[in-house]
Amino acid sequence: MIAATLKDAMGEFGEKHRDKKDNPAYYTHMTAMSNLPDDYDPGRFFILYPGVFVSLENYKSINFSGLRFHGGTPPRAPPGADPATLQWATRFCLIHYPPRGQTNGEQRYALGGLPGGKGVFFVPSEMTQAMYVTNFSLLLH
Repeated sequence: MIAATLKDAMGEFGEKHRDKKDNPAYYTHMTAMSNLPDDYDPGRFFILYPGVFVSLENYKSINFSGLRFHGGTPPRAPPGADPATLQWATRFCLIHYPPRGQTNGEQRYALGGLPGGKGVFFVPSEMTQAMYVTNFSLLLH
């Protein structure tokens, strides 16, 4: 089913928003990799302040702080577009970002599933937090 608006399709991420859980010391990277006919408008990505608008042609990338208000517009078919094309025309963007929990040592990392469907085994914090790490160079001698 095709949603009436981008917000209907994507919730709060379909309109201007901030990624409140991002780490302020790191950037988000976005790459557009859509499957759209040549005569479609690919849509825009925007950062409200300072007023940056980027056309989302294929393989175009942008680095930005997700803590600033940002969002996008959907791709648009030209007037009189073949309805069959609407069935396969797709906007796809890869988003890469390190969440705050991952960069400050509070994130849990799944190592694998436990036998018998009894949950997930997470890497213990002692293996990921710096306060538990010994000077390994002393152990090698």
